[in-house]
Amino acid sequence: MADFKYLTDALTDEVLSDMADSFFGARVDVDDALELFHDVSEKLHVKLYQVFKACSLLEKICLGPAGFNDFWVSAGMSRSRFNHPAGVECANIIDSPPFAFTGRGEYIKWFGIGYDMLAVSIEEYMHGSIKKDENGRKVRSVNRDDFFKMAEEINIQIEKVNRNVSASDVLKFTKSLDPESVRKESIAGCVGPQCKAIDDEMAFTVITIKDIDFPAFPNLPNRKEMATYISGYCSQVWARDKVRVKALIEELKINANKELL
Repeated sequence: MADFKYLTDALTDEVLSDMADSFFGARVDVDDALELFHDVSEKLHVKLYQVFKACSLLEKICLGPAGFNDFWVSAGMSRSRFNHPAGVECANIIDSPPFAFTGRGEYIKWFGIGYDMLAVSIEEYMHGSIKKDENGRKVRSVNRDDFFKMAEEINIQIEKVNRNVSASDVLKFTKSLDPESVRKESIAGCVGPQCKAIDDEMAFTVITIKDIDFPAFPNLPNRKEMATYISGYCSQVWARDKVRVKALIEELKINANKELL
């Protein structure tokens, strides 16, 4: 009988250990996933701000919001797709364009730089790029596409833990292994609303994906594909507001030179 009791106690300890590993292990996995999600969110915010700064720069090169709006509308794109918070500082241009024989040509080149910077920042934010990590492995950098997939996968993980590894079930099973305690309490852990209260308190909250504020931006056509249009647009702006364009170019030159120092 003593051997049987020893075996029973050993099996009970093993089952409890397995349940604890399952319950706490699953919760630790979700906690780790949520911590990683938060870290990725912060990195993605930095990339989003780079897009905003590039939008602000191109808006400046377009001589303000009205010109920025005209550019996208006449290019067949929605201006609202490139909204950015008011007061965002412009991205820094770190290189001057090649020499141009005319002011109009120089403006076109500066515009091309601004357009390319926006295209690159959108690509990096939306889709990321392949880079080597500290171990030399090729990995894709943080991006919006993967971020939302990650949110969906974490939600699946959360719903599984909330459904299959509930705190009340663990409590019920633990108490059921002590018949004497069950007889004294007349309950096996918790009943009805009491169970729900425990499970609700211990449950993870799913990520509300629709409330995540990471706007989508359209992929911009390669500048070579837009060359004719950009040239025509800049020519119109140059003809209409030559003085302001010249002042803009001088300002861009000064700022670019500062970055190169």
